Amino acid sequence: MTLRIDNALFGKLFALLCGAVLPFAFAPYGYYPIAGLALASLFYLCFNVKPREAFIRAYLFGFACFGIGVNWLHISINLFGGVNLAGALFFTYLLVAFLALYPALCTWLAVRFFKNLALYALPFLWLLTEWLRGWFLTGFPWLNVGTSQTDSLLASYAPIIGDYGISLSIALLAMALVVVLTGKTMAKGLAMLSIFAILGIAMVLKPVTWTAASETELDVALIQGAIPQKIKWNRDQRQPTLEIYSELTRPYWNSDLIIWPETAIPSLYHLADDFIQRINKEKQDSDALFLSGLAYKDPQSGNYFNSILLIDDDVHRFYHKYQLVPFGEYLPLKPILGRLLRFLQIPMSDFSSGDASMKTLITEQGVFGMSICYEDAYAKEIRKSMPKANLLINVSNDAWFGDSLAPHQHLQIARMRALENGRYLLRATNTGISAIIDERGIIRQQSPQFVAHALAGRVQLFSGATPYSQWGNLPLLAVVLLVLLILLSLPRFKN
Repeated sequence: MTLRIDNALFGKLFALLCGAVLPFAFAPYGYYPIAGLALASLFYLCFNVKPREAFIRAYLFGFACFGIGVNWLHISINLFGGVNLAGALFFTYLLVAFLALYPALCTWLAVRFFKNLALYALPFLWLLTEWLRGWFLTGFPWLNVGTSQTDSLLASYAPIIGDYGISLSIALLAMALVVVLTGKTMAKGLAMLSIFAILGIAMVLKPVTWTAASETELDVALIQGAIPQKIKWNRDQRQPTLEIYSELTRPYWNSDLIIWPETAIPSLYHLADDFIQRINKEKQDSDALFLSGLAYKDPQSGNYFNSILLIDDDVHRFYHKYQLVPFGEYLPLKPILGRLLRFLQIPMSDFSSGDASMKTLITEQGVFGMSICYEDAYAKEIRKSMPKANLLINVSNDAWFGDSLAPHQHLQIARMRALENGRYLLRATNTGISAIIDERGIIRQQSPQFVAHALAGRVQLFSGATPYSQWGNLPLLAVVLLVLLILLSLPRFKN
């Protein structure tokens, strides 16, 4: 049986629909089988048409996917970026229009260069273009289809090949499903065999433990102040903010580790004496390590950093964020774009990147792998702390995106990082969702959103390294490139 969609308009509309449902595979919805079905539909729509039509259909797929999945970006641009709603929607549209080029490039390359083998090339090109999206121009590794699988059987691949590897697994399953529907008898049999192999291996891997739990456990407290973003930096809010965080923290000074979220101290470090003195006073009879986000100005260079302060007895140490948010924390192509943004009167932060090699804070309680907000979307940034780190910590402030999909998607990304590295991950946020995530990516405890809350629990420290922690994406990318080269060298037989 051969299925075809020859009606060009119907093909475009169906591609748009398939892209629109893909975000529902991710949190907070969690309908993860949609990911495979959406990709299967896209591959079916694109492998047997001309390159231009394949590009258009996949572009519409990507535009709908990102248009629904990351439309929350306009909230921060509008409410906190000083841009009116029309301008915020326009800038969000530009980003979505750009992101849609990646799936379009995937299908165009497949049809243009692989001809009748396009269907077999599509999964590998999907992985390659998804990886490219997470790297090019600092990247935007959001809505990677592999990340949607934190609760599926395929999650057991994460410690070996990471979320990009899971993306490839989903794409291969999607391709196999299309072959079952459209291929000849032998091809159908091989496709069914590959489906059983991918799922069967995942089932065998599910109980495997890749890292070792140590005997050390820590009592931790994650403090969620729930300070609204629109008043967070007002000078008259300093004292109320200090009272909220102090009151929430007070019952937990007997813990081993207390964490306040990103820029919980709404000040530069050298101007935050009221906060620091209060913390030191309440910490006098406590052995707890204290971590909090704040901004830091280097006294020598004058550079500003988005930082985490560690107070260990009387010693103050810092982690400075390395992977900054384009346009939010720094301005790419500053000589060109700076004039435009000044003309449009759009305010810009101007942070500097920290040292890429300084990803851990070493303490008597343990070695902590640090990240701030958006950094945990980059698996490579978390891997930089491996295998030294025996606990992962991320502080964030998703108040920028209100009551949208963003905090739920961000929490799912954090779960994937815990899975990939076989470590507990502590996620302390301003308005939620704060969470204690175990080494298998399972949420052990979480806070409610938009409520001042202290999340207390016990975590296990781990040692060792997963295969993914050791090797990252390089082996996977090498295999993908090799397969594509082999497919290019094969004769173009008909399906």
